Amino acid sequence: MRLLVILPLLALYLGQPGIVHCGKRPSFVSDKMIAKAASVVNACQTQTDVATVDIEAVRNGKWPESRPLKCYMYCLWEQFGLVDDKRDLSLNGMLTFFHRIPAYRTEVQGAIRTCKGLGKYYAEGDNCEYAYAFNKCYAALSPRTYYLF
Repeated sequence: MRLLVILPLLALYLGQPGIVHCGKRPSFVSDKMIAKAASVVNACQTQTDVATVDIEAVRNGKWPESRPLKCYMYCLWEQFGLVDDKRDLSLNGMLTFFHRIPAYRTEVQGAIRTCKGLGKYYAEGDNCEYAYAFNKCYAALSPRTYYLF
């Protein structure tokens, strides 16, 4: 289940702010995974009042500056168990999953290392901003593995 948050995860598109071309859903994100994630996705949509159009915009490479969208991303992290007891992002589940998919391993590890460094948002205590920044960064650095549920 932690894998499911991996993909929603991810801060700054280097070079062209606001534009990240994520392409289509990665092949390893199955319909079964999406169905399993549905209850969490619905709960986070309700909790944050995010507009479906904002989620779809991210899937299409546009990044609305919407507070509900940012908090939706953090909610997914929480619900999928990617937040530790200090409310910090813990990526062990994500890394473990991608170790089973060698074709993406190096790319994912590099993206995580780079994007995790965006901790200034976390240091400022704004988990929603951090989640958005991380997701945007990750999508830019590893578009083949990014998908927002």
